[in-house]
Amino acid sequence: MIRIGFHKVPVVPEQITFFNVRGSLIFYGTAHVGRGSRIVVAKGAKLELGDNFAISASSYINCYEHIKVGKDIQLAWGDLLMDGDAHVIYGDDDRILNECKEIILGDKIWIGCDCKILKGATIPDNCVVGANSVVTAGSKMQSNSLIVGSPAKSVKKIKGFKI
Repeated sequence: MIRIGFHKVPVVPEQITFFNVRGSLIFYGTAHVGRGSRIVVAKGAKLELGDNFAISASSYINCYEHIKVGKDIQLAWGDLLMDGDAHVIYGDDDRILNECKEIILGDKIWIGCDCKILKGATIPDNCVVGANSVVTAGSKMQSNSLIVGSPAKSVKKIKGFKI
């Protein structure tokens, strides 16, 4: 049901697959975690992975609070999903300026290589995220679209895709 460390990508150097789960990691079905990928779930955080989840080689998920991933998701190599900054920045009034914000991925999404999906990002259903795109909380996206850029935005409607 869950395969870890089997997928190898020839263009990515071999690395060890790494899990550091101190919070909750929930698989809602089948999953494939490629060689060299790293999944970190902080204490008290929750990472939810939908059915038919696949992460290719050398991609990272850093979950500090909450990341929810729908079904039929494919991450290519070199991707990063991160709902926090791992460090705290304080303002003049001692308020935290960079609080964690959840990431939500809908169903049937293909994220190309070397993409960054950062805190507060939401990607709707049936989308393809082009290589090297940076998806942030302010990114403008629509369902059934090709998403590209930094910051990422929907640039073209699509009917679907096949991996």
